[in-house]
Amino acid sequence: MASAETEDRQANTRSDARLAAVVSALQHDIVFGRLKPRERLVEEELSERFAVGRHVIRAALDELDRNGLVRRRQNRGAVVSDYSPEEVDELYDIRAILQREAARRVPLPASPDFIATLIAVNDDYVRCGKAGDLDKAAIANDQFHQLIFNECRNRHLAELIQQYWIKTAAIHCYAIANPSLADQSREEHALMIQAMRIGDRESFETLSVDHMQPALAAFKAAHGGWISRNTTG
Repeated sequence: MASAETEDRQANTRSDARLAAVVSALQHDIVFGRLKPRERLVEEELSERFAVGRHVIRAALDELDRNGLVRRRQNRGAVVSDYSPEEVDELYDIRAILQREAARRVPLPASPDFIATLIAVNDDYVRCGKAGDLDKAAIANDQFHQLIFNECRNRHLAELIQQYWIKTAAIHCYAIANPSLADQSREEHALMIQAMRIGDRESFETLSVDHMQPALAAFKAAHGGWISRNTTG
């Protein structure tokens, strides 16, 4: 009996690992434009690509749907999400509100141990970006910001920030793929770390919102440009 239970746990672990790998690969394909907005995601083709059962693909698409990267249509399959200009503005309005509030709650000055962890993650972000490994740079960038906002002492607020971070991943990754924006992003990361180190609350709050804007502006320019109904931060 014990052996059977162990085998079941091992099988579940392998299944979870396959699911996580598929989700991660598809998320990066969407974020960096290898899968285009409104492009159909065919279960059979994805099953062959990843060498997994269609139940794993369905579970992956369900997770990407919950994260806002994919939209599932009844009896028509799944497509890569495509936000309207109004939806993009609304998403960034919410992100600005949430991130500014989190920045107000993060304890400052940050502890030396936390600063050391943040620097190590940011160094990885810089190294991967300069090496042209955009997938790993995106992972390090995600971790950098998640570390910061997890310090806001409200897990529900941190979870909301993460949800909207994922929903807008294909937008904020413009700051990684564009060399000049990547340089600006790295400089702003260094400024955020310095503000947290010395306890400069005003600068930290401002950076937490303004840091979003260059990637958003680049996304708008790439999609014909539009004037936001609101300007925040």
